[in-house]
Amino acid sequence: DRLRSRGLGDVYKRQASNGCGGGQQMEKTPRDFIFDNLLSMSAYWACTGAIIASLTAYYGFSLALSNVVTGLSGTLPILQLAGGLAYERTTRPLRFLRLCNGTWRVLLPLVFFSVLLPRTAGAPLMVVCYVLAIGIYQFACPSQTDWLVSSVEGRVRGDYYSVREMFFMLTYTGVFCAVSLIIDRAARHGAQQTGFLAVGVLETMLLAASLTVLLRLPAPERPEKEEPAPAVAALLEPLRNRRFRRVMLTNMVWSLSGMFIGGFAAVYQIQVLELTFFEIMVWVTAGNLCRSLCTPLMARLAARFGWKNVTALTIAMMACVAALWAAATRQNAAYLFPVLSILGAVPYAGMGVGFLKMQVATSPSATRSMYFSVNSLFNGASALLGSVLCSALIGVLEAYPPHALRCIFFVGLAGALAAAVMAARIPCREA
Repeated sequence: DRLRSRGLGDVYKRQASNGCGGGQQMEKTPRDFIFDNLLSMSAYWACTGAIIASLTAYYGFSLALSNVVTGLSGTLPILQLAGGLAYERTTRPLRFLRLCNGTWRVLLPLVFFSVLLPRTAGAPLMVVCYVLAIGIYQFACPSQTDWLVSSVEGRVRGDYYSVREMFFMLTYTGVFCAVSLIIDRAARHGAQQTGFLAVGVLETMLLAASLTVLLRLPAPERPEKEEPAPAVAALLEPLRNRRFRRVMLTNMVWSLSGMFIGGFAAVYQIQVLELTFFEIMVWVTAGNLCRSLCTPLMARLAARFGWKNVTALTIAMMACVAALWAAATRQNAAYLFPVLSILGAVPYAGMGVGFLKMQVATSPSATRSMYFSVNSLFNGASALLGSVLCSALIGVLEAYPPHALRCIFFVGLAGALAAAVMAARIPCREA
């Protein structure tokens, strides 16, 4: 009710207690960051997972190659460390940000327009454009986050990041639904090329709009500092920060555990439960809507109990989801999968914002982009380890009856409970 009563514009205004006056630029900047995020990230995430997998199937890629291409969004975050180091050393940060963020937004629609070429030429072009788009996005991710935080910190209400997340999820849900329906309808009518072209047009419209917003964003506010520290010293600084290290370790444990829950669930729901793509689309959309609607609730809980406690709560909720996945069978999937789709989405209404808030609260503003980069590096490595271990366990359990695979979810459950306890114990009063 509070969010609806004050409207979107009031979320970003400087608090009177800051004594910063009401400059129109500073009221507009946080709003522009929200619009830039909801447009660009909706386009980005709508082109991962099942959508890019369907494009690799169109080109006739092998299952192994399709898995490699589809998993790039989870494996390329390792580039964030290099991006953080480059941003720390650049003397023209605004140019760096515009160049990186503009380049991947131009490349992403070309992934789908590649179907205009013969398949022998379109397939390699698609792979190159997709690798470059995802890679450059990940390279620029820490600097983009630092740009956002430095531009709005102290000038917005405490629930700004939650509002940003809510508007992103609402937009992403609509885009995901539209893209999924286009692909599904095209496949039914044997017009896959037309379907991918339509997705390319939709992506172009979204990313062109995001580029106009990107060019309006002001230069990042970087505090005066001495010459950048050597790369090794810059890398070690976040690891020496005890409070930040606790946040990072918690994030790593959760990322590893998540591969045994949500990561494995993506395979389990298709190959074991044998759900149709349309069923998955309908209930994933419903889950995303519930996630966006629960985002303000998470912000209210955080205002009362703190973001670290909200993060612990949401991770504990994912442990419950893991238990429900372990109980899912073909016989009960018709009514249990909708419940899982919704309960599995709601925790993310607070988890991502919670981890971001804790990282901001435990890192110095002068070197924050490097802290984000180091966190992404170790978090990505942890997710990669979880993926490898989960795949190995799947290989062992495949020799047994299908119900044996449900044991994998119990591994995720145990890890999620451990991460929830670690989150609750983080010494982070500001979050």
